[in-house]
Amino acid sequence: MQKSRELKPEKPVVSVIFAAYRSAGYIEDNYLRLKRSRVKCEFIVAADEPDPALEFLLRKYSFRVSLSYRRRGKWKALNDAASIAEGRYLLFIDSDTKLLSKIEDIVEALESYDAVEIRKEINGKNVLEKLVNIDYLNMFAVAKLSEKLKSCLGINGAAFAIRKDVFFSLNGFRNVVNEDTDLGLRLGLSGFSFGTAGRAETKSPGTFREWVIQRERWATGGAQALLSCLPELIKKPVLWIPALYLIFPAIVAFTLNDLMSGSILTKIIYFILPLILALPPKILFFVLFILFQERMLKNAIVGIVTFIIWVAVEVFTARKLKWKINYALLPVFYFFYSPAWLIISFVALIRVSILKIAKKSVKVSNWNP
Repeated sequence: MQKSRELKPEKPVVSVIFAAYRSAGYIEDNYLRLKRSRVKCEFIVAADEPDPALEFLLRKYSFRVSLSYRRRGKWKALNDAASIAEGRYLLFIDSDTKLLSKIEDIVEALESYDAVEIRKEINGKNVLEKLVNIDYLNMFAVAKLSEKLKSCLGINGAAFAIRKDVFFSLNGFRNVVNEDTDLGLRLGLSGFSFGTAGRAETKSPGTFREWVIQRERWATGGAQALLSCLPELIKKPVLWIPALYLIFPAIVAFTLNDLMSGSILTKIIYFILPLILALPPKILFFVLFILFQERMLKNAIVGIVTFIIWVAVEVFTARKLKWKINYALLPVFYFFYSPAWLIISFVALIRVSILKIAKKSVKVSNWNP
C-alpha cells in the first residue's frame, strides 16, 4: 500500500505588514477587507509600545507579530517584521492609512514592477487637510512621472508594496529620518523598476503646528536622503527638475523674485540665517516667510503670471489623475502653503548640509531612531 504524501501548507503570496505605534488605527478594517481577497495573504503587525486596545486586537486575530514594548523606531520595527515574512511580496500599510482598492490590483502591478507606490488621498474636512490633499496630488504626480521615466525619487511609506527579494537586496530600511524616501531613492538609483497601483486614504495633521512639526521631520529626512546620493541624482535633471516644480511650485516665483530683487541684504539674509544653527527653526521659518511675502508683493506681476501658469498645470494634473481637490484653495496653496513648505525644506537642506560637512549626526524632535 502506497503512503500518501503529506501536503505542505501553501506559502502566502503577499505578506501584509501593518505598522503601528501605540494605537491600532485602521488595522482591523484593513485586515477584514484584505482577508476576503482571492490572493493568499499573511498578516504581520509591527507594533511598538502597544496600548490596551491594540494588544486586545493582536489577541483577537491570528496575526503574526513583531512586538516591542519600547520604541524601536519605525525602520527597525518594519525590518523585524519583514524578516519573518514568508510572502513573495511585501505590502506595508501604516495604521493611520485605509486601503480602498483590491489587493489583486497591487499584485498584478508587482508582476511588472519591483515596487509599487499606492495612491494616497486625504479625505479632510478643515482647510489645512484640503490643502494637504492638493500636496498629495502633486506627490502622486511625481510618482507617475517617475514611473514613466523608469526611476524613483522616493516612496510614501504610508502604503506601498515591494518584492521581498528586492527589499532585502537593498538591505531593507536604513536608520535615517525618512526611511521610505531613502529606500525609494536607492531603489531608483539601483535600476529597479517602479510603478503605481491601488488607492488608499490616509490622515494628515489637523493643525498648523502639527503640520510644521511633521514637515520639519520630512524636510530634514528628505535632505538627508538627497545628500546621500546627490552626485547620482544630479545626472537625472529630466526627473528632478519637473519633480521640484510639482512639489514646490512656489520655487519659480522664489527664484525670479530673487533674480529681480535689487536688495543684496535680503539675499544675504536668505542664505546666512539658515547657517545659524542656534536659531530655532520656527523663528527662522517665520522670518524667511515674511521676507518672501514682502518680495512677492513688490513683484506682483511675477506672482500673478507664475500663479496662472501653475493653476493651468494643476487643473490639468487633477483632471488627468481624477483627483478631487478644492479649486478655490489653489491661491492659498500657491501663495501661502507652498512657500511655507519650500522655506522649511530650504532651511533643512542648508542645516543638514552643514551637519554632514561637520560629520555630525542629524537630530529631529519627535523622532526616534
